[in-house]
This record gives sequence, C-alpha cells and structure tokens, in this order.
Amino acid sequence: MAGSDVRRVGPRQFATLWRSQAVGLQPAIAAGTALIILLTASPLVSLLTSAFTGGPKAFSILMNSSVLSLIARTVLLATLATLWAIILGLPPAWILTRTDIPGRRFLRIVGVLPLAIPPYIGAFTYITLLGPVGWVNKIFQAMGTSGPIVNIYGLWGGVLVLGLFTYPYILLIVGSALKGSDPALEEAARAAGLGPFGIFLRVTFPLLRPSLLAGALLVFLYALSDFGAVSLLRVDTFTTEIFHQLNTRFDQRNAAALSIILVILTAVVLMAQRKSLGRRGFVQRRSGVRPPTIYPLGRWKVPVLCCTYLIIAGSVFLPVALLLYQTGSPMSFLRTLIAGHRYLWNSLWTATVAATAASGLGLFVAYLTQRRKGLAPLILTSATQLGYAIPGTVLGLSLILLYNAYLPWIYGTAAMVIIGYLLRFLPQAVQGSTAAMIQVNRNLEEAARSLGRSTWQALREVTIPLIRPGIAAGWMLVFISSMKELAATLLLRPAGFDTLSVRIWIASIEVDYAGAAATSLILIAITALPLFLISRLDATVSQLD
Repeated sequence: MAGSDVRRVGPRQFATLWRSQAVGLQPAIAAGTALIILLTASPLVSLLTSAFTGGPKAFSILMNSSVLSLIARTVLLATLATLWAIILGLPPAWILTRTDIPGRRFLRIVGVLPLAIPPYIGAFTYITLLGPVGWVNKIFQAMGTSGPIVNIYGLWGGVLVLGLFTYPYILLIVGSALKGSDPALEEAARAAGLGPFGIFLRVTFPLLRPSLLAGALLVFLYALSDFGAVSLLRVDTFTTEIFHQLNTRFDQRNAAALSIILVILTAVVLMAQRKSLGRRGFVQRRSGVRPPTIYPLGRWKVPVLCCTYLIIAGSVFLPVALLLYQTGSPMSFLRTLIAGHRYLWNSLWTATVAATAASGLGLFVAYLTQRRKGLAPLILTSATQLGYAIPGTVLGLSLILLYNAYLPWIYGTAAMVIIGYLLRFLPQAVQGSTAAMIQVNRNLEEAARSLGRSTWQALREVTIPLIRPGIAAGWMLVFISSMKELAATLLLRPAGFDTLSVRIWIASIEVDYAGAAATSLILIAITALPLFLISRLDATVSQLD
C-alpha cells in the first residue's frame, strides 16, 4: 500500500502537494514569527524610548567623565577575563583530545563542572580564601606579618574568578572542534618534518580559530554582562552602576542611558566577531571517518596531569571544599534546605517553565531557518540572538519599563521572571535544535510527505524523534542558566519571591557565610545533574562517531 502511494505521487504532484501545505502553514509561520519578534525586540525598543524621551537631558550622565573610565574598566575586565579563560581552557582542550593522559573521560566530565558553579558563588568562596580577613591572610598574620598580603577585591579578583568559572566554554567548543578535525592534515605536516608543537601552531591552531573565537566571544559577553561576581568583588562596571542607578537612586532614565551604551558595546563585539570570521574560509574536506591522532606524553605525562588537575582544583574541588567547610555539619545543611524549600521551589518551577517555552520556540526557529527560505528565517535568527546582546541588568530594566507601562497586570508577578529567563537564554535552545536539525536529511521529511503525511505530521513523526537529543540538550542548558541567573531575577522578581541565586547574594551581602554556602551547595547539586547528563550525551555521541 505504501509502495503504491509512492508510485502514485510523481514529482509534479509532489511539488503541488508541498506548495499547498506550505501555503496552509503560512498563517501559523507568520503568527509565530510576529510573536517571537514582538517578544524579543519590544524590550529593547522600550529601553530606547525611555532613554530618548527626556531629550538631550536624558543623556546628561554620559557627559560625566566617570562614564569613560567605566567603559574602559568594563572592557578591560572582559578582555583580561577572556584571555585568562583561554589560557585555562585551550591547553586542556588539546590535552584531553589529542594525548594519552590518564583518565581522559573523567577529566572531560569534571572539566565542564565549573559551568554548574555560578561566578558569584566562586567569588563568595574566594573571598573567604583571599579576602582581607580570609584564610590566607590569617595564616600570614599568624606568622608575624602585618596587614593583608593578598586582597581579592578589585579588578584582578574579578579577572581571576570570571576566568576560572567560564573557561569550560573554551574547553567544550575547542575540544569539539579538535575531535572533528581531519587527522590527514596533521599527518601531512608530520611527514614534512614538523613536531607536535609545530603541527599545533601551523596546522591545528589556524583551523581552531573559528571555534576559539566562538568560545572567547561567549566568555567576553558573559564577563561584560556579569553582575553577581563583580558586585561581590567590588568592581565597578556598567552592570553594577545600572543596578545602583535603578535600586539606589531610583533613576530609570540614567539607568536606561547607561544600558544603551552597554548594548552598543555588545553589538560592536558581535559585529567584529562576525566580520573577522566572514573574511576567512575554514573548511575541512574529509573523505573518511577516522579518530584524531593521539600523541604520547612520555616524560611530560606527570607534569601535564598535575597542571590539568590544578586547573580543575581551582575551579571545582577547592570551591566545593570551602562551601562544605563553611556549611558546617550535615544538620546545618539540612536546616537550610528545610528553611529555604520555597526558594528551591521558586527556582525549579520558573526554570522549568522557561526551559520548556524556550525549547518550543527554539524548535520553531530552528525549523524555519533550516527548512524555509525567505526573510522570516533571517529576521528570526537576528531577533533570537538579542538574548546574547542584552545583559541581565539591561534586560530586567527594559522589561520593567515595558510591562509597567503597557502590561501592568503582568508587572510584579513571577511571569516577569520567566519572560526574562526566556528572552535571556532563548539562543541556547535555538542552537541546540539547529545543531541537531542540520544533521537530519530533509529527504526523510519529503519521503514522509510523499506517503500522505502533512508537514506537521512529518515533523512530529520523523524529525522531532531524530533531533530529540539536541532539543533535550538545549532544554537542559536553558534550565541550568535560569537556575543560576541573578541580575535579571533581582530586578524582575515580585516582592517576597526569592530564588536560590537571590538568597545566595543576599546572604553574602549580609555576611551569612554558612547560609550562603549551604544554599550554594544546593544550587550546584541541582545544576550539576543536567550538566553531567549533557557531558555523558556528548561522550556517547563521540564514541558512536
């Protein structure tokens, strides 16, 4: 019966059937596109409107000389943190994919765990270690020194913490590129007489430039938009000043003007990265599937292993050990869990709803960009990337201005928090679905439609089951990011609606180190589980490849 259906539908009839189904889907596509554009672009439009409403006086704060130093300090912090993350992430990426280092599988999984530890928790732990009254200074003072030897507060403390807890972006993206590169190029270089170091510099590194730039871009944008870590470490940046203008001076107009400058900085970085990659071609043609070349470390095995474990210790083992020590007894942890169960519930259900909504919208955007042509996919791609371009403080402010003026029945509810998460992390869901859909041949959908299935049925019965791992990975990434988000949550939460991230920040400000440590451990445990599942999924796919 199926065979007769295929024979009965010829090329001309199939084209007619496809056009009729595409025309029938146009209203739904148009409605979905309009919804996403309205959802993503309206906060930025509201921010611009608020800033320009007051005319030239609205930008009087920008005439202040301190704004230039604020720009310089913010850009310097993001640049140095990115360089530090590259130093920490690039060598392990090559070591864990191209050498015979012992325990590679374990190190790959543990190496990405810093993503489960928000930088503001990292800042909190390192303050107790390297602060003016931290353990290190107490030890030196006991030995007879006067005054603190080290002080983590300030720019260099921000660079240290942000790099330590964002380097897995470099590790993951560069490591994935290394696993998928063509070993024939390195073999040709080896035959020409180059050693491992020369091969890396002249062959491997140029091919890694796109993935390295992509990872560096994520780190730079994160450092540019971070609020929690820099506020605890007392580094004055755009995000802290915006929060100060909004929550201390209650000046929304000045906060909006500063936010526009931060958005412009982010947009300039994105355009520079796109222009840098657009001038070059990075194509590898592979005639067969072969594993990458594994280099023996020989006498370098022990030093390389020690350096790798030192990086992981500074970003995972040491912070967790400090949190466990500060929490005290298991009963103290249990009391914190019982007393703060409502904060845990608030975090879980808002992150779950945001991740589910983002996965649905991400699937819609991925399908249009990969299966449709025209203006709508291009507009959607740009619109969904606004989440990367708008930091949490700016997004929170723009949503406050928008919903307070036009949708007051939503303002002051938990829905504001969910909308903030959705807009902030929608790009992660889009990328997860897009990466999976690229690998699905559209001929499978065409075959299903030739058997009488509609476009929606072909998507539901053929495409979605095949891209389910990508959708799940995107869902988990949005969930993790939503659980950790601090800046947007602080601004958008209704009165009395605290999450785990908010309680950690409040406890740190109030010097309640035991409560902050116990709450941090709860948050890390929850976010580490989906991150571990993503790592296992990636390892399984790598083994199948």
